[in-house]
Amino acid sequence: MRLLIVTLLLSGAVYTTAVRAQSTDCSVIRIEPERLPDLNIPRFSHATFYAANGELTVAGGHTTSFVPTPTAEYLKDGQWHVMPMAYPHDDGLCVPLRSGKVLLAGGYKENLGVGQTIEAERYDPATHTFEGFGCLDRRRTHVSAVELPSGQVVAAGNWYHTDAIETYDGGMYFETAREVSVPRSLPYLFCLSDSDVMVVSGYWDNYGKVIRNNSIVDRLKGDSFRVPLFDTWQPYLLPNAPRTDDSFIGDMEQGIFAYLLPVRDSVGRVAICEVRDTVFSLLPTATPVPMKYEQDSIIYNTPVIVDRQSQRGYIMGGDTIGRTYILCIDYAKRPAALTLYYADPLSEAAGGIPILTPDGNLITTGGIARGGTWFTPTKCVWLFPVGNRSDEAAEAPMTFSQRYWPIYFALALLALLGLLLWVKRRRLFQRKTAERTDEPVTAGSDASASTVPDSQQPSAGQEQLMQRLVQLMEDEQYYLRSGLKLSDLAYVLNTNIRYISDCINISRGCSFSQFVNEYRVRHAQQLMRDNPDMKLAAVATESGFTNDKALVRSFRDFTGMTPAEWKNFAR
Repeated sequence: MRLLIVTLLLSGAVYTTAVRAQSTDCSVIRIEPERLPDLNIPRFSHATFYAANGELTVAGGHTTSFVPTPTAEYLKDGQWHVMPMAYPHDDGLCVPLRSGKVLLAGGYKENLGVGQTIEAERYDPATHTFEGFGCLDRRRTHVSAVELPSGQVVAAGNWYHTDAIETYDGGMYFETAREVSVPRSLPYLFCLSDSDVMVVSGYWDNYGKVIRNNSIVDRLKGDSFRVPLFDTWQPYLLPNAPRTDDSFIGDMEQGIFAYLLPVRDSVGRVAICEVRDTVFSLLPTATPVPMKYEQDSIIYNTPVIVDRQSQRGYIMGGDTIGRTYILCIDYAKRPAALTLYYADPLSEAAGGIPILTPDGNLITTGGIARGGTWFTPTKCVWLFPVGNRSDEAAEAPMTFSQRYWPIYFALALLALLGLLLWVKRRRLFQRKTAERTDEPVTAGSDASASTVPDSQQPSAGQEQLMQRLVQLMEDEQYYLRSGLKLSDLAYVLNTNIRYISDCINISRGCSFSQFVNEYRVRHAQQLMRDNPDMKLAAVATESGFTNDKALVRSFRDFTGMTPAEWKNFAR
């Protein structure tokens, strides 16, 4: 009876895994968008944000005939109220600051998207006024910006002009902080700490050409590095600058900087990348991201907009007949569950990057009408009800996996019974072998060596982190630093101690000290080959050990011999 109960419990887990592995569909839910009051001025390439006073606000962009508009509007009492701005900002930067004010700068200089501007201004929602105060270090459009926890603002990206990383510390001017290895248009900026930012390519360079070395990531303070994931999956081009604060899934109080980033491969498939510190890996999902609905291809065109309260992310898209799609990502689950919301063709199309409402819905403002161009933006504002839904389970259609769950359950049960029988026979064989040999398992034997079960194989992110650890050891010889600690490597790699320790344990099956000391022993062996008369104490210190006793101890652990014995053996 006990075996039967355990079998049934475990088969439930196996069934769940089978469902996740075999299901290729996700729930699809139809929604009815609500049309809110229209803007006073049609606009596109504008900024949309909730101001500190809670008002939905739009600023800048261009209007009909591709003319930049130096106006903003806020929604109050059921209508939009127009405000004059100090300068037009068409495809410029917009950063809602922690102070409650909003920073705006740059954009197209002339009609038809020609040239770049340099002017900067601040919006005060308490008085509904804009104040011009200074300028960028270089004229810019197609620019992205982010505010660091320290209050410093970082900007990068440009269009038909040079690119660099520049910063703003609250005075009158921005100033160039450093050059970039790859000039970019509409890049993603991810905070790494209170004082560092990663600049990730947004597919195009500053002259509209596809970036060939798209895997290079620049940093405000640290060295540039390469992301192997981007050899296959690349961030896709967006219509406007992404505000990566809207994609944040970490915890700043605990120093965890994590984001969701949509990526696309060479054949057009879309996936979600999880950015955690400097590690980029695909977010595991219960089903692939749906690319079709009723034979119509879905084209996703927004960043991930995160609702941290419900721990869900959303990306929007459309198809050729005018449907609007919203893919919901329950990122707190592993694997993440996906739900596809869709709306039938709207009376006037929605456009631009959406914004999350306080109650978890999505709003789009303005944009390009279906079949239109950048010369014909719209005034329409749409609300898409995706937040705080309690009827999803009732509305969701039965998936293929749910329909055939009895078959999955029976197969899983048979597989588990076979596994239990195999384990029982394996243990019996091992016990009989041990009785024949009567040899105890020693600390240095293969039987006691660290192994990693299949359920703990390294993830893509851990493999990438291990590549960077090996690079630090083999190329930069960090193991030669006496007293090297986990925290030292965590600082260099902009991650934390736990990530590195888990990565080494799972990828190499050893501890951090074993990982480092193996490199030190190899170095000591090479020194003794090249310098046979070198004192053991000198070999130890030049190999990163604190003293010769530590060298002897590790040498014996890795080779089974003392250094003297090894030298005689190696002659």
